[in-house]
Amino acid sequence: MSRHLRRAYLILFLCLLYPRGATCQVIDHTPEEIKSVLKDFTADLIPQLEAKAQAGDAKSQWILGWMYAVGEGVEKDHAKAIQWMTKAAGQGLPHTETHLGLVYMAATQIPGHYKAAREWFLKGAARNENDALNALGVIYSEGLEVQPNGEEAIRYFRKAAEAGFELAQCNLGYQYVVGKTVPQDFKEAAKWLQLAAEQGNLRATYLLGVMYRDGQGFTQDYIEAFRLFQKGAELRFPPSQLNLGAMYYAGKGCLKDLIAAYMWISLAADAGLEPGKKALRTVSEGMTPEQILEAKQKAEEWSKAHKP
Repeated sequence: MSRHLRRAYLILFLCLLYPRGATCQVIDHTPEEIKSVLKDFTADLIPQLEAKAQAGDAKSQWILGWMYAVGEGVEKDHAKAIQWMTKAAGQGLPHTETHLGLVYMAATQIPGHYKAAREWFLKGAARNENDALNALGVIYSEGLEVQPNGEEAIRYFRKAAEAGFELAQCNLGYQYVVGKTVPQDFKEAAKWLQLAAEQGNLRATYLLGVMYRDGQGFTQDYIEAFRLFQKGAELRFPPSQLNLGAMYYAGKGCLKDLIAAYMWISLAADAGLEPGKKALRTVSEGMTPEQILEAKQKAEEWSKAHKP
C-alpha cells in the first residue's frame, strides 16, 4: 500500500471513528452530592457507618451503598451496594431510587441488571430526576433488555435536555448525528451539542469538532475543528487526542507537524484507544528515529504535567 493510500486510509478511519467516542452516557462522574460525603470518610470510620446503617439510618445506608459501588474505602461489590441502597430507597431517601438504578446499570455480573435499573429509573423519572430521565433515554435508544424505542428514547432525553442536563443534551444531539432513533438532522444536533459543550461536556465538544471538520450542520471549518479537538485533547479526552493528531498529520487547520501528530495519537493509544495504535504505525513511517524519540518524550512530559 502506498504512503498516499495509507494516509487516506488513516483519515477515513478517523472520520468513521467518532460515534464510538461519543456513545450515549448514563453518567460520567460520581454524583456531586456523594462526592462531598465520601471525601470525609476514611477506613477507620467505616465500622461506625456500618453500625448506623445496620440500625436503620437511611443516609448511612445510602453512603455505604455508594462506597461499595465505587470501591471507596472498601472492596467494590455491586451486590452489597445494591443491598444497602435498596434499604435506603425503601425509606424514601431522596434520589436513592435513581442512584440505585445507576448501580444496577454498572452491575453487569447480575442477571437482568438493565431491567432492574429501568424499574428504579422509572421511579426517579416520576420525580423528574434528570439522571433517571437521561438513563431511560439510553436504555430505550440502545435496547438494553427492552425493545428499542426511538420515540421513548427521545422523549426522555428531551425532557432532561430541556431542563438543562448536559449529559442528556449531548445524548440528544448524538441521536440526531447518527440518525438511528430519529431522522438525521445536523442542525438539530448542533443545537443540543453546543448547549452541552457550553457546560463543559467533552463528548459534545468532540462531536462538534467532527461536524466542523466534515461540514455537517456547519460550513466546513478545519480551524474551528482543530480548536475543538485541542480543547478536548488538553482535558485528556482520548478521541479528541486521536483526531487532533490526525489534524496535525494531515495539516488540516494547522501546519503539518508529524512530531505533534505522533505525540497526540500516542496519548490516545496509551489511554486504550485501539485505533490509535494502528494510526501510530502510519504516522511513524514518515518520521526519523530522532523525531519519534522526541514525540515520545513530549508525550511523556505532557502526561506527567496533566495527571488526573
